[in-house]
Amino acid sequence: MEILGSLRTLAIFLLVFTLIIAVHEFGHYLTARLLGMKVLEFAFGFPPRAVGVRHAEIDYTLNWIPFGGFVRILGQDDFSIKQQGEGDPRAFTSKPWWAQAIVLVAGVTMNFVLALVVLTAAFAMGTTGPTGEVRVAERGVAAGSPAEVAGFQPGDIVVSVDGRKVSTTRELIQYTRRNVEKEIALEVMRNGRPIPTVRAIPRAEPPEGEGPLGIKIEDVQGPMAVGVPEAFGQAWALSGEVVTQILELPGQLIGRGGSGTGPAPEVTGPVGIFQVTGQVAELGLPTLLKLVGVLSVNLGVLNIVPFPGLDGGRLFFVLVAGLFRRRLSPQLEAGIHAAGFVLLLALLVLVSISDIRRAVGG
Repeated sequence: MEILGSLRTLAIFLLVFTLIIAVHEFGHYLTARLLGMKVLEFAFGFPPRAVGVRHAEIDYTLNWIPFGGFVRILGQDDFSIKQQGEGDPRAFTSKPWWAQAIVLVAGVTMNFVLALVVLTAAFAMGTTGPTGEVRVAERGVAAGSPAEVAGFQPGDIVVSVDGRKVSTTRELIQYTRRNVEKEIALEVMRNGRPIPTVRAIPRAEPPEGEGPLGIKIEDVQGPMAVGVPEAFGQAWALSGEVVTQILELPGQLIGRGGSGTGPAPEVTGPVGIFQVTGQVAELGLPTLLKLVGVLSVNLGVLNIVPFPGLDGGRLFFVLVAGLFRRRLSPQLEAGIHAAGFVLLLALLVLVSISDIRRAVGG
């Protein structure tokens, strides 16, 4: 049964990622065709090729490695020293810089469109979601911590801190990190009743695995089923929250590297996402759709980062060429993208190793 469960999780995991990446690549494909570029191939999975059909000069292929997919456009040979299609009016590089930019941004745009669609569907179908209450988790009060000294107990609901309403765990975490070594006043509900104001002093250098207060908190979840307009609003809000969390991650990592305070933000790779997929799949279709939406937003934001090998890196070179009216050497650009791609693969391996260590308790 465990093997069957793992195979089921693997199938869902591959389907989820193939859907997200295929939608991303469809953005490139559609805009390239609309702008008169020659699309060579639209592929699901990665070579070797299993089957394929050719229509209107385009190869539509299904490959043996069932993970993601890609689109090949004439003249967009990012990792090839020998560039093809040079001088062809339908080549990617023969089009104006703004047309190239549209094609590059279209993939990310489609990721956000997918996220809004599936998240709206999830909220409209009925799923669990944050109720706006922040709760101290079971066994969430660390021994000897400021929280224990202040009298926190598992199940306590944190209503506000220093008069500011607390609606998410992120709000409370950020506030305590900004106010270490200062006394803060927290309004708390216990068993449905308010208790006297709790006062605590967040630590600047908490023990490993603990935050400044020494409590583990969680967003209270509850059933949610709303109309489509409200569901879209919630989808928009959740997408914005995910974007904000991603944008704050570099600062959190740098801040921790400089001060060593607070728990390190967790960065999850394919192995960690595989585990989460298995857990989420057990909770029903709406919850799985929420995972698809969140992952699609993540892919969209990360892919637009101006790093070689990503769409954002390609967009950077296109914008520079448009600004100075001169393209960088295609061979040099290809070398830079190839080096960036290798670095990304190395980072992926490192994150995956970290995921495995967490999974086995190392």
